[in-house]
Amino acid sequence: MPKESRFLTRTTADGRTLRIPVGTIIGNNAGKQVTIYGGQHGTEYAGIEAAQRLYRETDAADVSGTIVIALATNEESLLNWTQFAPTEPEVKDMMLELADGSSFIINCHGGEFTELMHPYVISRLIGDDEQDAIAMRMARQFGTGIVSISKYRGEPKLEPGAPRPAWWLWPKKSLGDEKQIPEITPEIGEVGSRDDTMMYFGIQNVLRDLGILAGDVVDQPEQRVIDDRFWLTADQQGIFFPVVDIAEEVQAGQQVGIVRDYFGNTLQIVKAPADSTVMNMNVGMPVKEGGFLLWLGTF
Repeated sequence: MPKESRFLTRTTADGRTLRIPVGTIIGNNAGKQVTIYGGQHGTEYAGIEAAQRLYRETDAADVSGTIVIALATNEESLLNWTQFAPTEPEVKDMMLELADGSSFIINCHGGEFTELMHPYVISRLIGDDEQDAIAMRMARQFGTGIVSISKYRGEPKLEPGAPRPAWWLWPKKSLGDEKQIPEITPEIGEVGSRDDTMMYFGIQNVLRDLGILAGDVVDQPEQRVIDDRFWLTADQQGIFFPVVDIAEEVQAGQQVGIVRDYFGNTLQIVKAPADSTVMNMNVGMPVKEGGFLLWLGTF
């Protein structure tokens, strides 16, 4: 059969059954295998839309090799509308199984219900020059024009009882690290939008560039690489009022938001620490102490 549909399942220690709906397109022509994940976070809809559309609309006659697609990677998060859901070990195990035999990974992410997001792609470098060059090309051909480089550096050396550094400061092992293959993570879509235009184009263009999908490749210009990231958080619980827009360029010391209490009293003036671009922003009103407000990137 040119297309196969199934559920991959795992049972948790407390007896819950977790599952991933999987669509596999077996091409009419020989070639490599790619694994694509949609919905590791269940409210990041553009990636789910694009993954399901790819399975639904792709003809096996146009495929060389095999395309394995996780159509709703974190089903519990999707069905329960849960933001920022952790990836349970059983789900991670299923994700790794779906990458068995693959030469490439595309893991579709984006902004959740309360996130505005400037489109970009994370390139997951694994320390192999040839594979990393492929990952960087995949990121470029996705077409957002912006890439963030992530590389696992081993586990940090911590003082006893000290917390692990935040993930954006010290990345954990990626699926690409685990499988030693190129992986990219497109971050496209925001605040519940189901517009998959950019995500779908990017997936198709990368697959064509890899020789897996038939069709003309739209060659993309060299992307800008994000240098420093500045993650700004709340000093205390309150209501966040941003005063900038996504993709806006801001100057060091410029006010980018304010945290107030219910009565309008100012609790925190949020300022940009450097000349930078607004990449991601919380548009949910309430914030907790230490809660995410926005992050800025320099180029």
